[in-house]
Amino acid sequence: MTNPYESVDWSTHSHYRADLHVHTIQSDGCHHLYQVVRAFREAGFSILSITDHDAVAPNQCVLGEPSPYPDPRPANFPADTTWPWNAYGAPSPAELDMLGIEGAELTCTYHINSFFNDYGFAPCSNDDRPTPDGWLVEVTRRDGLAVLNHPGGSAKADGLQWITALYGNPANDRLVGMELAGGTTTDVNAALWDQLLGTFMPGRPIWGFGTSDMHVLSQTRFAFTVFLLDELTEAGVKDAMRTGQFYAVTGPKVMDFSRNRSPDVAPRAEYDGMYPELRSIVVDREAARISIDAGGYDEIVWTAKPSATEPNPDPAAAAPWPAARVVQRGPVLDYADIASPYVRAELVRHTAEGPVRIFLNPFALTTR
Repeated sequence: MTNPYESVDWSTHSHYRADLHVHTIQSDGCHHLYQVVRAFREAGFSILSITDHDAVAPNQCVLGEPSPYPDPRPANFPADTTWPWNAYGAPSPAELDMLGIEGAELTCTYHINSFFNDYGFAPCSNDDRPTPDGWLVEVTRRDGLAVLNHPGGSAKADGLQWITALYGNPANDRLVGMELAGGTTTDVNAALWDQLLGTFMPGRPIWGFGTSDMHVLSQTRFAFTVFLLDELTEAGVKDAMRTGQFYAVTGPKVMDFSRNRSPDVAPRAEYDGMYPELRSIVVDREAARISIDAGGYDEIVWTAKPSATEPNPDPAAAAPWPAARVVQRGPVLDYADIASPYVRAELVRHTAEGPVRIFLNPFALTTR
């Protein structure tokens, strides 16, 4: 049994809310950086990565609106990262009591978020543009990490083969996970996640991230990641991203593609009260048991490797692949007799608008 929460001291570690997929007018977002970072700070976020597209020039949401560029423009414009924040007209993370992570959305083919480095590539019209494997070579060389963005849509269009090959490449170990997102795509992404976990676990974990892909402020609390840390440092977040020491949260809100720039953001308390509260996870290896202490949920669902890998023949199904097998419900799982390379848990609260879900990262089932 491998437990991604093994190092968490639940009596002292704090839960730090993060969004690792956010856009501004420096690419195709609709708001200035200073508006974005303040909105997230007011929403209770401690960690934020501005991941403007590397291959997208500024002001795509509202053409012609001036935006603050560093002067002179970076040599890699527009593929430079929106970093540091104070070079783009916003307070620094320290001024907001936040941790900022340098990042970019690598865009030329399938979309991958790159973190902890300044890599970007443009324009996409270049015949020698790199493949995702080529991007990951650069991310690795620069000591960064990467996450595959909104993978369910890409896999529906082009099949699982390229995603399986991407994670199966031993050189791509800096590709630490994938987005679970929220709204109408959560079930699709979760089903894809289980297909990948069934293929690669227990030896190659793939962690699940909650992210908003925010372009307008009304998406500020669309979905997020919560890191479990004893203190808020870049090194701590980076290590947690590699080891899975976090959980993903998705809400029922549907992605807003209208590019409505009005700051339609409900009070923080209205959202905070919707999400289940995770208090602790205890693994008893002798008893082959995992116990979750939590509040504010309606059910806890434990799932394991899907029983089939063939595409779902039902066009009306929620996802194009078979979903994971439900192996137990409730806060305690006895895993000794579960035939699967992993198990994972979801804490679900049912609301009138739809389910609010906490996705725990997978526990690898190995010989006891």
